[in-house]
Amino acid sequence: MLYLITFDHVVFTSPLSVGELLVKQEDGEAGEQLNFARMQDPIHPDNVLQPALRNGFKHADGLMVDASLVDIMSEPHLLEQASASQLNLESQLEQLETGPVSVQAASFEREQDQLARDARLDHNEALNWANTARRDLLARPVNTELQKHWDANGN
Repeated sequence: MLYLITFDHVVFTSPLSVGELLVKQEDGEAGEQLNFARMQDPIHPDNVLQPALRNGFKHADGLMVDASLVDIMSEPHLLEQASASQLNLESQLEQLETGPVSVQAASFEREQDQLARDARLDHNEALNWANTARRDLLARPVNTELQKHWDANGN
């Protein structure tokens, strides 16, 4: 999948892969001939622009970039949102608890607590990996030709 960020920071998407784009370009088809649809789900334009400036492709209306790079940029925020939702759910469930735990349910409760701790550790590890991948991507140098293309159109 490809993303297109226009010069006015609107994000579009296409189901085409980078490989398919390169084949089309090799066949003489310009990127402007590709079909892009406006994104239904909100995505932060900077999560598209930053990888596009480093590893993207020129388009008459802006820059195109592979979706996997946008995913790297977006992943930390998505993980933080998921964690916040999980903590909110845990808080709501705790409010529903009414009274002491029976002896029969105690081992189940301990097991559930351990699973919750493990999930938080897994989340923290995933978040650390996602932040590292994002930092590594942003550490790549900006492609001067892509930057010139972006800057030449009023940005």
